[in-house]
Amino acid sequence: MPRRLRNDDRIFIAAILVPIILFIALVIYTPALDTLRTSFTNRNLRLNNRPTEFIGLENYTRLLGDDEFWEVVGRSLIVVAMTLPLEMLIAFSVALLLNEHFPGRGLVRTLVILPWMVPPVVNGFLWGWLLNGEYGALNGLLYQFGLISDYQSWLAEPSSQLMWVAVVQSWTRFAFPTIVLLAGLQGIPDDLYEAAKVDGATSWQQLVRITFPLLLPSFAVALVVEFIAAFQIFDVVWTLTAGGSAGGSINPFTKTLMIFNYELVFRDLRVGLGAALSYLILIMSLAVGFTFVRRLYNQGIRE
Repeated sequence: MPRRLRNDDRIFIAAILVPIILFIALVIYTPALDTLRTSFTNRNLRLNNRPTEFIGLENYTRLLGDDEFWEVVGRSLIVVAMTLPLEMLIAFSVALLLNEHFPGRGLVRTLVILPWMVPPVVNGFLWGWLLNGEYGALNGLLYQFGLISDYQSWLAEPSSQLMWVAVVQSWTRFAFPTIVLLAGLQGIPDDLYEAAKVDGATSWQQLVRITFPLLLPSFAVALVVEFIAAFQIFDVVWTLTAGGSAGGSINPFTKTLMIFNYELVFRDLRVGLGAALSYLILIMSLAVGFTFVRRLYNQGIRE
């Protein structure tokens, strides 16, 4: 039978947990509940003379019936569709490499997480400098190798802006799924690979029949986190493609959901509508995350 906690233990646990719970409630849940309450009102800071009134689901129905909302949702999904495959392919490849034994593996593992440690805003400005059409390092490198004859304005065309956003987002975020997949790889018993070798399985067959199926739970966790990060992208868009500046116009070709939310709250001061949009983003993120976990994670557990 499990040992019952003594009164002194209960007091100690309560003394540790209660302040933490209160702090989390104060910092996270209280503002979240206040935002939810605001989403049911017509609060608009530009109209100070108008009293704030409860309007029910009007903000939500207005957004769902707005063409611009669905346009930015589609653009955000495009960013996700371009980012996730590239990011997971890089992460899986790097995780396979780091799972091998070679000299300097510890140093390489440290270097891999550096892009993730750098703030996204810094990464955005860094890549903006690399892709600059006049003095960018990418142009200089390609010109020195004779691959281009004239400097290119990589971010000038709207069709290429979302592509570069996906590239920079993948560069910024690939370290996290790499860590998750590497942990999953290290949890696979070596006996499975040894038995597969005895049966004559090739490296490719081991990858497809053993490694990938057993990594599905790790893939589910990484995909959920990275979907949310890509779907709610803000920093990279803001700094890389001139998503906006103080007093400047917002680039319509890279306006994603979070940029749209920023525009509603901080530019137009329609706080109630912006609060409703934030909860719509949360609901969509949770729905997709639940789908990933339910299908991939549970399938991996059954394997």
